Amino acid sequence: MSRAKTIQSRLNYCQVQLETLKGINLPAQAKELGLTVNDAGEVPLTFLGQPLVVSQDAVRPLTEGTVSVDARSVVAHYLCSRGRGPLKGEFVPINRLTGITVSPSSPSANLAKPLEMIDGDYARFTQAATKIGGQDEGVASSGAHSWLFNDLPLLPVKIEFFEKDEEFPFEIKILFDGSANVIASYECLELYIMCLTVGLLLAGGWITDPDDCERSFL
Repeated sequence: MSRAKTIQSRLNYCQVQLETLKGINLPAQAKELGLTVNDAGEVPLTFLGQPLVVSQDAVRPLTEGTVSVDARSVVAHYLCSRGRGPLKGEFVPINRLTGITVSPSSPSANLAKPLEMIDGDYARFTQAATKIGGQDEGVASSGAHSWLFNDLPLLPVKIEFFEKDEEFPFEIKILFDGSANVIASYECLELYIMCLTVGLLLAGGWITDPDDCERSFL
């Protein structure tokens, strides 16, 4: 698949989510999905460090700048979701959730390459993760540093950061709560992984242009 065709497919996916958004009871959906509603009937939230507001037909920034097409897709898809918890509290990779084999050409597989730019620099990763709203949960039972991203309350995501040692190189795992496939489609989960990866690399200064990352997996 060419890069242009992939971008067009993501634009088309975003348009579908925004069209669906027009037909829902936004205030009721927001409250059931753990979000608040303002006096205008819109939904304010922060997604990966960016303050947003969601109306019936748009996902827009509260401050200067733009909202990436993938972030708009994820947020709109979440607010249109018919899924409702409870959360399972067990975090697993995307293929465990969906039963779909992650192919070498899929974004969730190819994101391993741009994440290599972090090069085991946990101090810098900590600053980047904090900047985009990550919560440090300390060391997990797996031995990894665990970070929670909970902007979408029924779609929490964890990053496990394994520091390198004499035997193994550093590794980053992106994990979803075991209920995520009830809340979101496979496509939405892959886009969330893309948003999180690009957000981390931008926040940490490993890249200055999202395209620097996207070229690795499109």
